[in-house]
Amino acid sequence: PQKKSPQLLRKKEWYEKFHWSFTRNGLLVVGGRDAHSNESLVKKHLDESDWYFHADIHGAPHCILKEGKIKAKKEDLEDAADFAGLFASGWKKGLFSVRVYCVSKDQVSKKAPAGESLGKGAFMIYGERKWFEPQMKMGMGVQKTKEGDRIISGPYESVRKHASIIAEIIPGEKSKSEVAKSYFKWLQKKLPNAGIGLDEIVGALPNGLLFLHVASS
Repeated sequence: PQKKSPQLLRKKEWYEKFHWSFTRNGLLVVGGRDAHSNESLVKKHLDESDWYFHADIHGAPHCILKEGKIKAKKEDLEDAADFAGLFASGWKKGLFSVRVYCVSKDQVSKKAPAGESLGKGAFMIYGERKWFEPQMKMGMGVQKTKEGDRIISGPYESVRKHASIIAEIIPGEKSKSEVAKSYFKWLQKKLPNAGIGLDEIVGALPNGLLFLHVASS
C-alpha cells in the first residue's frame, strides 16, 4: 500500500483549545468546552476590554468577545451572541433559537451569595444584562492561515466571511460524528491536500443532533 506523506503539524493559537470563531469584522470570540475550560477561560482570558456572553439554557458555555468593549460594532455583538447560542445545549433539544445575554467583566464573579458555593465552571452574574435572540444557523469551513489550513465554525455569515468549502448546519437528526464524516468526505473531494483530520472537524461541532447542508457547487 502507498505510504502517506507525513503531515506538518500546524502551530496552534492559544484559543484553539476552546471553541472559537471570528465575527464578521474579525474580532475573536471564544467559548469553553466543559466545566474546566469554562473556568480557565473566564479566569485567565476575560479582560476589562472584553464582553462576556452566555446562553440562558442549562449546559451553555462561557463565551468571551475579545476587545469587544472597545472595537465591537452592533454586528460583532450579534455574532458573539449567535456563537454563544450555537455552542449551548439547544441542539440536543432541537431548538431553533435560544436567548443569550452579555455583560462586562466586572459583572462576572466567583463570589457566591451567602450560604451558597459555586462549583468549577460556575460564576455569578450581577447587574443588568443586554439580551439577544440568535438563531441556530451554523457555518463550518476551511480558513487559510500562514501556518496552514484549519477548520472554523460559528455563525454562518461570519464563517462565510473568513472561510471556503462552507457547509450550513442546523438542528436535525444526525449525530455529531455522522455530520463530521459527511463534511470530511466532501472536504476531501474539494480540497484533497488540506491536511485537516476528522478529529478537528468533530471538535468544531456542538454536541447534539445536527443536519448538514452543503452547496452542490
